[in-house]
Amino acid sequence: MHSSVATTFDVLGWEIELAGARCIQLDKLIGELLPDLAPPQKARLLEGLHTVDLLAQHLTNLSSFARHMGETVPHEMMVGVEGALGDITLGALADRMKTALGGEDGVDHDHDPGDLDLF
Repeated sequence: MHSSVATTFDVLGWEIELAGARCIQLDKLIGELLPDLAPPQKARLLEGLHTVDLLAQHLTNLSSFARHMGETVPHEMMVGVEGALGDITLGALADRMKTALGGEDGVDHDHDPGDLDLF
């Protein structure tokens, strides 16, 4: 399977944005829990809050970089993506990316995709 380099960067940027949004949700949750903790736990959680915030900023900047790179390459430049998609171990992520890159919906609705949601 092949995709344009521009589209590949765009899809990568979108997925990085999604990961960043999840970091922001985690940051908000940690912030909500912070006032209910004793001072020693509060200090540890505050350190974690700063780490999550830094990770969200890191992902935002990587997403911006990927999107910018996608805008600068010729749209007709193609790249093979099948091998790289095969290395992705999160089923839902691999399926979203494969579909966004022009592949068929690879979701096997009868089997567990291998993702773990802790909710």
